[in-house]
Amino acid sequence: MTNHQSTQKLDKKINILTTYAVVSALVFSAFALSSFSKKDNNKSYDELIVKKLTVIGEDNLPRMVLSNEDRQHSGRMNGKEMDRRERPSGIIFFNNEGDECGGLVYKTKIKNGKVTSGMSFTMDNYKDDQVVQILNDEYYKDGKAYIKRGISINQYPIGSNMEKRNNKLMKLRSIEDDEERKQKINELMENEGPVNRLFIGKTKGNSSGLFLAGPDGAPKMMIYVDDKGNPKIQTFNKNGEIKDLLEVE
Repeated sequence: MTNHQSTQKLDKKINILTTYAVVSALVFSAFALSSFSKKDNNKSYDELIVKKLTVIGEDNLPRMVLSNEDRQHSGRMNGKEMDRRERPSGIIFFNNEGDECGGLVYKTKIKNGKVTSGMSFTMDNYKDDQVVQILNDEYYKDGKAYIKRGISINQYPIGSNMEKRNNKLMKLRSIEDDEERKQKINELMENEGPVNRLFIGKTKGNSSGLFLAGPDGAPKMMIYVDDKGNPKIQTFNKNGEIKDLLEVE
C-alpha cells in the first residue's frame, strides 16, 4: 500500500468520525431543546428553599416577587426600574404592564429598647401608590404600646402619576431656602398627593371605630369608642368644628 493510499484511507476515517460527531451533537441538541420546550414539562417539589422568587409573564415582565429584605425588588413604574432602596421582606405584585400594583410586606426592628413590628397588605392606584391598606403597626417603648390596626382607604387625584410627582419632589428638595422648600412641597402634595378618606380600626391613641373624611381629606364624621371607653358620634362642619351627636349619661 502506497503512502498516498494510506493517506486517503485515513482521511476517509476522519471524515466518517467527523460526520458522526456532528450528527450526534445535532441529535443531542434537538433532544435537549425539545425537553426544555415542552409546555407540559412540569416539576413537582416537596419544598423549595430560596432567597428570592420572581414570577414573570409571557412578555418577561415581572408579575410577582417573593423575597427577603436584602434582595427585595425596588419597584417598577412606567416601564422603569426604581432606584435601589430598603424594603421589607414579603411579596410585591405587578400588573400586566409590569408596574407595581400592591404587596404584602412585614418587618420587625428592635433598637435601643424600642420595638417596631408590623405587616401591611396594600393595593395601589393605577400608576400611583397605595389606596387600600390592611395594616398592623405596633410600637413599644418604656412599657407602653402604640398600636394601629385596621383598614385604610386613600384617594389620589384622577390621572395622578407617582413617577412624575417624585420627579417634581426631587427638584423641590434642591431649593436651599427652608421655608420656600417646605411651602412648595406642601403645595405639591396638596394638589397631587393622597388623602385619607376612611379608616376603620384601632388608632395609636387607643380609640376604635369608623373615621370618615371628605374629598379634601378633612375629617367629616367619627363613630368610635375612645381610650376611656366612652362611645362617640361626632361630625365636623366646614370650619372643622366638632358636633357631638351622642349624649352619654
